[in-house]
Amino acid sequence: MNALRNSILAALLTACLLTLAAPDAHAQMGAASRGPATQANGASAAWTPQPSVSISSVNASAPAPILINRRVVVLDPAHGGSDSGAQISDTTVEKDVTLALAFRLRAMLTARGFTVVMTRDSDAMASPTPGAGELTLDDRAGVANHAHAAACLLLHASGSGVGVHLYRSELDAAPGESAVPPWLTAQAAWIPQSSLLEGELANALTRSGIPLVTGRASVRPMDSLTCPALVVELAPADEDVDSMNRTDYQQQVARAIAGALLVWADQVQAPLRLSSAAPAMNHPGAGSSGAGVQP
Repeated sequence: MNALRNSILAALLTACLLTLAAPDAHAQMGAASRGPATQANGASAAWTPQPSVSISSVNASAPAPILINRRVVVLDPAHGGSDSGAQISDTTVEKDVTLALAFRLRAMLTARGFTVVMTRDSDAMASPTPGAGELTLDDRAGVANHAHAAACLLLHASGSGVGVHLYRSELDAAPGESAVPPWLTAQAAWIPQSSLLEGELANALTRSGIPLVTGRASVRPMDSLTCPALVVELAPADEDVDSMNRTDYQQQVARAIAGALLVWADQVQAPLRLSSAAPAMNHPGAGSSGAGVQP
C-alpha cells in the first residue's frame, strides 16, 4: 500500500511540474516556427512583429474605367431650325452646309464600319425636354456624352478663308476625369486626346491637298463634351464662297476625315478616372439634381 501511495504522489507531482512549464514550451515552439532573424554578420537577432495589412485596403476597388466605343462617331451639324447660323451668301446659310457635310461624312464612316450618331438629321430636331422646343446646345452635348464615342465632331461653316478650320477647346488639360465631371469644363480631361485627334485629322486633310487652319476656341457645347472633340469648320474651296456647296469638294473633305478616323479608332485612349469627384457645376436647365455630366 505504501508503494502504491508513493507512485500516485510521484505521478501527481510530475503532472504539476509539466503544467507549470507549458507556457515556456509554447513560447519556444512559436519562436522556433518563426525562425530567428539573421543579421548581416550571421548572428541571430530577436524577432520583431511585422505590421499587419488591412484586408479592406487590399480589396479596395479601383475607380471604374471610362468607356469608349471605338467604332462610334458623333456628328453635330451646327444650328438648324430657327437658328440658321451664318448667312454665307444670298443663297447659302450655315445650317444647310453643316447638315449636307454631315450626311456625306455619315455615308463615308458607315461604309468603314462605324456607327454614326447625329444630333440632327433634319432641319430641326425636337428637344427631349418637354416644352423646350428645338434641341438646345446642352441637349446636343447630352446626346454626344451618352454615346461614349471615339470622336465628336462639331460641324460649322464659314465664308472666311478657304479649306478646313480645326479648333479644339481653350480649356487647360485636367489630370483625369472625376466621377461627376463639371458640366461647363467636362472637356478638360479629354484635351490631350482632342489634341491628338486634331493632329490625325490635320495630317489627313493636308495629304489630301485641302488648305488647313488649326487653333483653339470656346465653341459651345464643346467644353461640355466627354469625348475627344473638335470643331470642323468648312470654308470655301476657292474665292467663290458658294464653292463650299460643291459635291466634289465636300466629298474630298469627308473622305479625308473618314480615313483619319479609321486610324484614330485604334489609337484613342480614355483619360484616367479620378478616385474622388471634383465639385460639379449644375447642368443648365437640369435642376438641382443634375450636378454634372450624366453617364
